[in-house]
Amino acid sequence: MNFKKHIPNSITCCNLICGCIATSYAFAGDAKMALLWMIMGAVFDFFDGMSARLLHVSSPVGKELDSLADDVTFGVAPATILFNELAVLEYPTFLEPLRAYLPYVAFLMAAFSALRLAKFNLDARQTTSFIGLPTPANALFWGSLLVYNPAWIDDNSGAVFLLISLMLLSCYLLVSELPMFALKFKHWGWRGNEVKYSFALLSLCCLLYFGWLEAWWIIITLYLLASVLLRKQTQQKS
Repeated sequence: MNFKKHIPNSITCCNLICGCIATSYAFAGDAKMALLWMIMGAVFDFFDGMSARLLHVSSPVGKELDSLADDVTFGVAPATILFNELAVLEYPTFLEPLRAYLPYVAFLMAAFSALRLAKFNLDARQTTSFIGLPTPANALFWGSLLVYNPAWIDDNSGAVFLLISLMLLSCYLLVSELPMFALKFKHWGWRGNEVKYSFALLSLCCLLYFGWLEAWWIIITLYLLASVLLRKQTQQKS
């Protein structure tokens, strides 16, 4: 029996289990632990594809399993963190009758994450870069933002509108046609990797300064802005 062909799928299943655990913590209101398990899932997600390529055992089953795991870890788990946050926020008086229902809009994020993953599986353009916001980036943004809980959310009486607006924007970005660079290296030299190395260094500085759990929403925001600027530069040159 060829055991090595099962290694990538086993790693993917570890990602899926991390996503389930993250979701359970999110429902319990522990956003910090939920984010921690999402990050662990992201580590497994990184290594399952790498192991499949190194072992030459890529398969259609592995591709589908990877998308399923990713939607749990990077779709359902962050949506549940947001659901819990929307359930405990202070609502304006006129919205109080909707308190029992409005938090469920957070699960639109899980649906759009699934759509993003389905598009990714069929899009041959995304071998070396991304089209639209990757689901792990979106998940880390939301988990980190709600763990950090900045004052502009915590002390804002209109935070419910702000969070729902941000959620709808992130749903759009997941399925948008915005080109976004990927930290995938064909070689380790500086030339051709300037943006990747510069962004990796900037991300490291943010993690050291803000904290390795709290910094991700800032890093993902910078990643989005950098991708927009790079697109504008490309359009100007063409």
